Amino acid sequence: MSRVPDCVLDSKLQTHFLPGAKYETVHTYYAQESLSRRPIKKTEHWQREKKIGSGGFGEVWLERCTKGNNHGYQVRATKKMEVHRQIDYCRELEAIAKFSHSKYERCFVKSFGWYQTKTRLFITMEYLELGDLQEYLRDKHKPLPEFEAREIMSQILEGLDLMHDNGFAHRDLKPNKGTPGYIAPELYGFTKCGTPYAVDMWAAGEVMFRILTKQATFKHPGLLLNYVQTRTVFPSSKIFANQVSQLRVEIVLGLMNPTPAGRMSAKDALQHRWIDQSPPVQHKPVPAVGRMLGRTLEGNYARVTSVVFSPDSKLVAGGAMNGAVQAWNTTTGAIHKRLQGHSSGVTSVAFSPNGQFVAFGCDDQTIMIENVTMASMQKIVGVHSSPVTCVVFSPNGKSVLSGSCDLTVKLWNITTGASGRVVDVWDSITGPRHSRGKGHSGAVTYTAFSPDGKLAASGFNDCTVNLWNTTTGDIHKTLEGHARNITCVAFSPDGKYLASGSNDETVKLWNTITGANYQTVKLWNLDTGAIHKTYDGYFHWVNSVAFLPDGKLVASGFDGRILKLWNITTGSIRKTLQYSSEQVKSMTFSPNGKLAASGHLNGKVRLWEAAL
Repeated sequence: MSRVPDCVLDSKLQTHFLPGAKYETVHTYYAQESLSRRPIKKTEHWQREKKIGSGGFGEVWLERCTKGNNHGYQVRATKKMEVHRQIDYCRELEAIAKFSHSKYERCFVKSFGWYQTKTRLFITMEYLELGDLQEYLRDKHKPLPEFEAREIMSQILEGLDLMHDNGFAHRDLKPNKGTPGYIAPELYGFTKCGTPYAVDMWAAGEVMFRILTKQATFKHPGLLLNYVQTRTVFPSSKIFANQVSQLRVEIVLGLMNPTPAGRMSAKDALQHRWIDQSPPVQHKPVPAVGRMLGRTLEGNYARVTSVVFSPDSKLVAGGAMNGAVQAWNTTTGAIHKRLQGHSSGVTSVAFSPNGQFVAFGCDDQTIMIENVTMASMQKIVGVHSSPVTCVVFSPNGKSVLSGSCDLTVKLWNITTGASGRVVDVWDSITGPRHSRGKGHSGAVTYTAFSPDGKLAASGFNDCTVNLWNTTTGDIHKTLEGHARNITCVAFSPDGKYLASGSNDETVKLWNTITGANYQTVKLWNLDTGAIHKTYDGYFHWVNSVAFLPDGKLVASGFDGRILKLWNITTGSIRKTLQYSSEQVKSMTFSPNGKLAASGHLNGKVRLWEAAL
C-alpha cells in the first residue's frame, strides 16, 4: 500500500491467530481504566460462523465474540479480501476509518478496525441483522410506497453527498453484494468518461428505479447502448405503470443521464422537489433541556431491543439482538439473574404480573418463558411461522399475547402452551378473515393489553392499529392515521387512551396524544376516532412510547437520541431529555414511578431516576 494515513494506522487491530484454531482470531488492546493507573492489557477472541455475502472484491463473514468484549457487540461482520500488489487498499481503509466517526454514523456502517496477513486483508464492521436493501425489496410484493422510497433515497443521497464532499467516490453502489446491472454507460465505453462521482449517481438512479418498479432499467448492455444513442427509449413506462408521479420520473432521468456531465450531483438531487417535499419547519423556542443522572447496567449486549420493569419495581430486565436476556436489581444495579437467553436475537421481553416469569420473543419464531426468581429450565409456550416481534403478558398472568412477521397476533395459554386464540385478521396461509374486520398486509410490530385485559392493541407495518376484544377475538376498532410503520403502542393506566408511535415521526394518542408529522400533536377521541385537539411539537422517528404511572404524562423516545414528556391534557412538552450520542430503542417507567429504564442501539441499558 501507499503511505498509510494516521487514521488508518490508528484503526489497525493488533491481531494473532491461535495455533490449531480454525477461523479464530485474537485481538489485543489496552484499556485505560483511570488516569492514575497504567493501561490494562485485554484480549478479544472472535470465531468465524458463516458466510453472509460475497462479491468481486471479497467475502463477508459473520463472526462471534467468544471471549472478551471491548465494543459492546457480540457479533460483527468481517470483510475478507485477497491482497493483490496491483491494488492499493489504503484509500478504502481511509474512507472506512473516516466515516466510522460518530458524526457520520447516521449514514454509514461503523468499522471496528482492520488487520491483515501476508495474503489477505480483513475489515471488521457492524453486523446489520435485518439484512440489506435487496433483501428488503425482495420481501415486498409490490414496489415501495412514495414516502418510503423518498426516505430510502434521501438517506442514500445524503451518504453519497458526504462522501463526495470529502473527496471519496463509492464506485460500487448497489443494494447488496454481487448484484449486476448498476454499471454506468461510460464504464462500458458507450460514452466519454466523467468523474467517479458521476458513476455513483448513475448507480443511485438504478437503485431508485428498482425501488419504484422492482425491475432492472436495462436487462442487458445492448438496451443500455440503445438508450445512450437514443434517449427516448428510456423505459419510463415501467415507472408510470406503478402510478408514479412525474416528479419521481424526473429525478430518475436526472440521475441516469447517459452523459456523466449531465447527471445530477448528490447535492442537487437532495434539493430536488421530490426529495425535499417536507413542509418548512418553524423552529420555536425549545424548553430547557433536562438530563437524568443515570446508571449503566453491566451486561453482555449487542443492540438492546426491549426493557421492562417487574411489577414491584425491584427488577428490570432487558433483551438484545445477540440473544442475551438479563435481570438487574434496580437498587444496587447488580445482575440479579442471567437468563438462559437464546441463540438467536431476542426481540421483546415481558414480566408476568406476579413478577415470577419473564417471557421473550425470538427471531427463531419461538416464544420462551423462564422463571426469574429461581433456577429453572426454559419453556417454549408458542411458535410462529416467522420471527416473533413482540410479546406481552395478560393482566391476569394466564396468557401471553405475541405478534409476528407472519402477519398474525396470537394469544397463548402459558400453562399448556396451546394457542388459546388466534386473533389475526390476515393470515399468510389461510388468507383474510373477513368476518373479523379489515385485513392487514403488514407484519405485526407491537402488542399491548389494556389494564383490565378486555382489549388488546396491535400495531402493523401497514400503518394501522387494531383494538381487539380479547374474549371474542373480534376487532373492536381499527385506528388509522399514521403514514408509516407502527413502532410501539401503550395503554394509559386508566385504559382510556392508547399512545402509538411510528416511523412517520409522529406520536398519536388515540386514547391520548397524537403527533402529526413535523409540527402537530393531536388528541383523539377513542370512541369516535375524531381529532379532539391539535398541539405544537417537533419529532424524529419514534422508537418507544410509555405512560407515567399517574397517567398524566406520556413519554416518547426518538431516533434522534432524545426523549420528550408530554402533558396529555394540554399537549405541552413537560421536559426534553437528551441521551448524549445514544439512540433510544426502548424505554419504560417503573410501576412506582420513581425510575425509568432505557435500552439503546449501542448495546447499553441505562437506569434513571425519574425525578421529573
